[in-house]
Parts: sequence; structure tokens; C-alpha cells
Amino acid sequence: MRPTDPTENPVRVRTAFSAVEIVAFTFTAPARDDAALPEPAARFPVGEEPTGVSVAPGLDRAAYTTDHDLVRVDADGTVAWRLALDAPPRSERFMSGRPSIAFSADGSLLWLYRPDQAWHGPRRTDRLLALDPATGGVLAESDLGSSGHGAELLPHPDGRHVLVGVGEGQDGGRNFLARLEDGSLALTRYDLYGHLRDLSPDGRVFLLSDEDEVTSHAFPSGEPISRVGVDAFGYDEERFETLFVGLHTAGFLDHRTAVVAVNGEVVDPEDGDPYLPDFLENHAVDVATGRVLGPLPEPSRYAESLTVLGDGSWTGPDASGRGARFTL
Repeated sequence: MRPTDPTENPVRVRTAFSAVEIVAFTFTAPARDDAALPEPAARFPVGEEPTGVSVAPGLDRAAYTTDHDLVRVDADGTVAWRLALDAPPRSERFMSGRPSIAFSADGSLLWLYRPDQAWHGPRRTDRLLALDPATGGVLAESDLGSSGHGAELLPHPDGRHVLVGVGEGQDGGRNFLARLEDGSLALTRYDLYGHLRDLSPDGRVFLLSDEDEVTSHAFPSGEPISRVGVDAFGYDEERFETLFVGLHTAGFLDHRTAVVAVNGEVVDPEDGDPYLPDFLENHAVDVATGRVLGPLPEPSRYAESLTVLGDGSWTGPDASGRGARFTL
């Protein structure tokens, strides 16, 4: 039997949380249009309200952050360990900032981004830590040199690498590639500024966005592959006060296709009110070329709450408002 390549058909764990539990969904059943959402694959009771969560790919453990701690729990909610985040009280923080966490694709690491400058001021900069999920021990850490208010952590399906997109403002932020190597973090800073949006299911391409375009880049080099700008969608820009590409949604439908949202404000010259309510439309885009394939079908075409799953499907409200799963 051929060994399984971890980049082939990886299961992406999706999470939701409340003040009492963390819920994980895996979407392992074949995609079927307008199918009901699956039952949760795992539930983890928690005794406090998280600010962020991650669930291990084996669904046997979860982690969450609070205002001051990182907590790892077992399947029954038992706290395995708790790590102080060195966060001052909210009233004493330099500006708002939130940590981010993510298990590696093989569950062997727990990645932690800590917004130290937001919490402590200019004398500190942000840090990335690799933790042992079993013990909470710090295996390695590195100073990112960034000044973010949060970060997107996208573990690579190879189990070793993680993409880190630090949000430093409306226009995006710095982007990094990290891996644990011989007890230290090997860190590469990409010469790419923007919002890190998604990593393809096969781990070969990642997406960035700014206000005007979505760009695809080869992993791990970061070399550009394609771009799709606002002009590619065929809108009459004179009708819009603002148009943004990919700021609301930019994610892989599968390894060849992305879902990209265009949103903005429509000029209303009739009644003196400068803008109509916000405009949003979801499109399918060919990742290799940046060619717009067309809008998603109803009821997802104008839906604000879509989650793109990477297996050829997405979730969102059906015509009645009930959550459902869709395919092209």
C-alpha cells in the first residue's frame, strides 16, 4: 500500500465556539448541492469564553485563547495545561490586539501568534511561538518584527510549515513562512504586503488581497502566479463610490478555483442620499489565470456569510435562511 501523501485530500477542520463549548466540523462526506450541514464531529466543553480556538486534526484535543491565557483541553473538556500570554489588562494595553492559534496539519505542533506591540507598546514587537500540544512547552519562538493587531495562521498540509499573515491595518500587513527546524524557528519574510486569505488544499498556492485585487502566489517561493483586479469583473465603476476585491471573501473552492467577493457602496443620485446599502457579489475565479468564471449561483451569489471548504463546496444560507452546503 502506498503511503498517504498528507497534501492529498486533507481534511479541513472547521470550528465554531460559544461561551460554553468549542464545536468542530469536518465535512468528510462527498459534496452535494443544497445538502444539510453535517452534525458536529466533536464538541469540547469549556469553562470560560474563548477569544479564538483551534481543534487538532485528530479531533482529540482543542485549544483556545482568552484575554490572558492559552488553554489546551482534552476531548471531555479537561484542561491539560494553561499558558499565560503575558497580556496586560485591557485598560493598560497600548492598542487592541488579539492572539491567534492553529494546530499543525499533523497535530504535532500548536502555533501561537502574540501581538506584543499592541499589548505593550513600541518597545516590543510581535512573536511567533511553536508549542508542544501535549505539555504546552515552548519548543521555539521568534520575533516577527511586526506591529499587528492580529494574524492569520495557515498551517501547510505537510505538517511542518505555517503561513503567517500579520494584520497591521486596513491595507494588510506583513507575511511570513515559518517552520520548526532543529529546535529553532526558520522564518522567511515575504516581500509581499497584503491580507493573507487562504492556502490551497494541496498546499501549492496561497492567496493575498488588498483593496483592489487578489493575487495568487506559489508556495513556498511566494512567486506571483496570477492577479484579478476590480476591472476583471465588468462592473461600471461610475456606479460605485467604492469597490473592494477579496476583502470580504477570498478562498479556495478547490485547488484550481477560488471564490472571490466584490463589495462596495453604490452611488444613489436620485434622492440625495449618497449611498445605497452595501453591495456584495461572490464570483468564481480561475486561480492559474485570474480569469473570472462568473458569479456563484443563487442563493449564494449575494450571500455575506459563506465558508469556502476547499473540496469543491461551500456553506451558506439557503433560500429560507437555513445553513446548507453547495457546489457549482
